[in-house]
Amino acid sequence: MKVSLKALGWAIRFFWIIALAFAVTCVYSVTLIQASFGEPNITLTQRELNIELPITFNNGGYYALTDFNLTSLIVDDQKSQIGRATSFIAKIGPQENMTFYQNMGFNLTEVLKHTRHLFNDSSLTLNGIGHLVYASMIPFSFEANITIPWGAPLHNFTIHELSFSLYNTTHVRLVVPISFQNHSPYFGVLGNIHVEIVNDREQLMGTDALSLNVQSTTNYVGQIELFINTVHVTTTGEIRASFETNSFNYGPLVIPYG
Repeated sequence: MKVSLKALGWAIRFFWIIALAFAVTCVYSVTLIQASFGEPNITLTQRELNIELPITFNNGGYYALTDFNLTSLIVDDQKSQIGRATSFIAKIGPQENMTFYQNMGFNLTEVLKHTRHLFNDSSLTLNGIGHLVYASMIPFSFEANITIPWGAPLHNFTIHELSFSLYNTTHVRLVVPISFQNHSPYFGVLGNIHVEIVNDREQLMGTDALSLNVQSTTNYVGQIELFINTVHVTTTGEIRASFETNSFNYGPLVIPYG
């Protein structure tokens, strides 16, 4: 009986030594786990902005990481979600360094229907939330984020002062100067801007269109020239501008004149 009790005592001591060693190595191993986001690769494909995000996970510890779930969210400056993607990795072994790529996309038409994204520079935030199991028994979570600059494709869009001049006895010549800056680092503004001039009696005085080919991070300066019957000319009214481009459609943008 004494032999059995003595053996049980040694077994208990051995168990606690193993448990303590496991706990110490687990705690130490967790400090050797590193996760990082690389530089995102951003491309445009048929009105969809695609983001390929490299994620490096370095398991420098002594135990495997399993059931790794990563969810990435893209939110704008007002915390509205505009993109989401998830990834799953079954196992990352001890002393293993792994890089994988998470792909997500969002529709430009949906994003740019909000005027703040069309006309104002801001930033997008990519949040990564990961959940995994360490050493087959310990749940582990982490969170990281990176900021992606957003440049407005129609930044500082301006219709400058209208210029009226007499053309002949029945018509006046109207010049409508237009300028903006394409601050987007991701896509050009290729398409047309359609302009209508409406007088204060809600009569259409004239309409015309301009072709746009404004490459990324460049400025645009142009003008529309119209010949308007003098009976329709008023000193106040509205300019209605609509955009039809390869990346977005928008309009009409209504700007009063006079």
